[in-house]
Amino acid sequence: MSTVLWVNYLLEDGEVVSDESDKWALFEYLNILDELASAAGLEPLSSLVDDTDLQFNISESGELPEGLESTDELMARDGVWREAGDALAILNGLYDLLVQECPEDVAEEDYEDLLTELAESIEYAKQAHELGAKFNFAVIL
Repeated sequence: MSTVLWVNYLLEDGEVVSDESDKWALFEYLNILDELASAAGLEPLSSLVDDTDLQFNISESGELPEGLESTDELMARDGVWREAGDALAILNGLYDLLVQECPEDVAEEDYEDLLTELAESIEYAKQAHELGAKFNFAVIL
C-alpha cells in the first residue's frame, strides 16, 4: 500500500469532487517541490495538502463524527481548502520551474510523471476556478 495525493475541489453546496487519480510523484517529491517553490517565492505545494482522510484511516476509533457519512464530508467540513486561483499560482509556478530542468533531487525516471501529475492538477484547478470551487490535495493511504 502506498501513499498518494488525490486532487479535489469543494463546491459551494459542500460536495467534494475528486479526480481519484493517484499522484504518487507529487507526494513522493512534496518536500523537494516545497523547497523549489520557496526558492522561487511561491507558496509551498504543501499548503494545498489536506490529511483528513489519512488521519481518519490511521485513527484507532474508525468512527466518523455524528451526522457525517464519509471522509469526504469530514474533509469538506474540517479540511484544508484553498481558493482555486491560489492553487493555480502555485501549480503553474512549479510547472514552469520544472519544465526548465529536472531538479537534481528528482530521479530522472520520475521526472515525466511529476510533470504529468502537475499538468493534470493544473487542469483540475482550472475546473475548480471556473466553478468558483475551493481546491486541495488529499493524502490517501
